[in-house]
Amino acid sequence: MTRKVVLAAFGWLASMALAHAAVPERPEAFQAEARLFVLDNRPEASRVVAVDLPAGKPVAEVSVPPRGMSLVATPSGRYLLVARGRDTDRQWLTVIWTGKEGGRWSRPVVVRSLLLGRGWNIGHGAEAYTLGDRLLAFAERDAVALHFPEESLAPEAAFQAERIRLPNPDHYHVVEAPEGVYLALLARGQVMLMDRGLKETRASFPCPVEHGEAFHGGTGRSFFACAKDVLAVEGGKELKRLPYPVGERIGAFLKGEGAFFGYSDSVQHLQRLDPVALTLTPIPLGGVFIRGKSDGKRLYVLLTDGRLQVREAREGRLLREVRVSRPFPEMDEDTGGAIYPDLAPWPERGLVYASLPHLGLVAEVDVERGRVVRYLRVGGSPTRLVLVRP
Repeated sequence: MTRKVVLAAFGWLASMALAHAAVPERPEAFQAEARLFVLDNRPEASRVVAVDLPAGKPVAEVSVPPRGMSLVATPSGRYLLVARGRDTDRQWLTVIWTGKEGGRWSRPVVVRSLLLGRGWNIGHGAEAYTLGDRLLAFAERDAVALHFPEESLAPEAAFQAERIRLPNPDHYHVVEAPEGVYLALLARGQVMLMDRGLKETRASFPCPVEHGEAFHGGTGRSFFACAKDVLAVEGGKELKRLPYPVGERIGAFLKGEGAFFGYSDSVQHLQRLDPVALTLTPIPLGGVFIRGKSDGKRLYVLLTDGRLQVREAREGRLLREVRVSRPFPEMDEDTGGAIYPDLAPWPERGLVYASLPHLGLVAEVDVERGRVVRYLRVGGSPTRLVLVRP
């Protein structure tokens, strides 16, 4: 055997030894009825933890920039938007694929990181803002709104958004009504009736320190919480102003059955808004409000002393209370990042989930039996919650 042949044979054997063996592909599928996403704002190392239900098993941890402020789901449930807090000049908007696919769940991953503005306001509660059939995200410090289809968040798509210039840097909310779109401005203390493209102003209403909106489809009336009263508007005209019946203002509304329930941080009452009779009725809580959610049939109110109240959503009557935690430490959440606990109802199963940042836990509560079923140990400082269902 010549030296050239020996070297060739040696090279062939070496290449065989170094080559990677082929492996079969397997479906990356998980069995779950729903998936709970938890924003863990531990210091300098925020993450979103995905927990498959009903097993209660964490299946993924997705790293996001520190001190997330908002966690919301798009209408399809296929994507989450995570907004960075406003205490840095690098205010990322992170897009997470939830793993929700037709007939199965796959592993959640980050599909896009956007650095397109400052002062993100991307949704209310667990739901992303929409305008028409598209998503809407406010870059409030830049006085710009991004209007884009959900499909542009897909990993294989180019992100394309219409940039809508806003009147000034402010805190914005929108309400879609038959007569147009109401644009609410907190700092300016104004509610503006706009065309559906947010280009033309048709009417304007004073509303100092506006924060909290509701729309009642049965009457076509829109409601805006101002500093001292609630402004009721119908057909583009002011209908009435409802003074607050107690010394507490409304900052947001929970939607009930034929009524809305106003609340704000640290209040001791809900305020029931009757959109037909145009009345506000105070409902004592017997404690201090820290977080609330509604599934349309039930109201869930978390108090600072660790009690979770379950109320019916027509009159706000108390049905039962469950102690989910020892009292929460004193806290004051600002726009630098989320620190408050949160709630995520699962009405089909009669459950509600409550994050407990001071304990590193999420409580699973059976609201029909009035007891804590178990605690999910996610660690860190769990704050915002989003439950995604098939």
